[in-house]
Amino acid sequence: MNFLKFIQFLSICVVFIGLAAPVNSDDPDEDFSKAIDAEEKRIKWGTEEFKKELIKEMSSANIALFINEHLGTINEPSRLYYKFEKKSTREDNFVGNVVLNIVKVDADNTKHITFRYLKGRNKVRFPPQIGAKGNPVFMLFFERDCRDMQRLTGGNALFFRSRIRHTIAATQIEETEIEFNNQKLPAYQIYFEPFTKTKLKNRVSRYKTKKFNLIMSDEIPGKIFKIETFIKDRENPDDMVKEVLEFQGIRTNK
Repeated sequence: MNFLKFIQFLSICVVFIGLAAPVNSDDPDEDFSKAIDAEEKRIKWGTEEFKKELIKEMSSANIALFINEHLGTINEPSRLYYKFEKKSTREDNFVGNVVLNIVKVDADNTKHITFRYLKGRNKVRFPPQIGAKGNPVFMLFFERDCRDMQRLTGGNALFFRSRIRHTIAATQIEETEIEFNNQKLPAYQIYFEPFTKTKLKNRVSRYKTKKFNLIMSDEIPGKIFKIETFIKDRENPDDMVKEVLEFQGIRTNK
């Protein structure tokens, strides 16, 4: 074997060794050193209004989102896939993907979860969660939505978040039906308009008619099937924004 062929052979060996090497354990997508407690976050999101006695009892919507266990039927590391689509007359339309990665299932069936929420300039980073029983994807959707409203209006994301939470706390679920994989499945929806009774000023006023619709089904892994928001400006009917997050499927991490 001459020297040139030996160098080529050595290069091929290096490539194969690199491909066979184990994945770096320092991958930030699976770094749980700064993970937050999933159920503590969910309780804080869903019961704060109740603790303040702004409502006398939890609504069925509050129970469905913040109390019920959404991930109980998932018993092994898996990925939940969602499609995100935005249509807007004010900004660019786009379609993206959201992935909920259940990295580990503990003995008590709680989950360690990481997230990939969109890509590129639309990407939103969320810290990993541990101890999850509920599906956090709806909270991620709401949190991104509140940040987006803050960015577009100069308003406060905490204000938007508070109005969403308070309205859910007074909303009841309604039975409905969905179609998934050519099957009709029983479902229930949570429909609410959090800003109709709120005084909104300047650029924030266009959100007064903003509608939220969240559809869940016990037949869907993670239970969250679809989340939709829709705005149509009263003063300018051609001004609209629609965002949809919809479940696409589940795959085990094998």
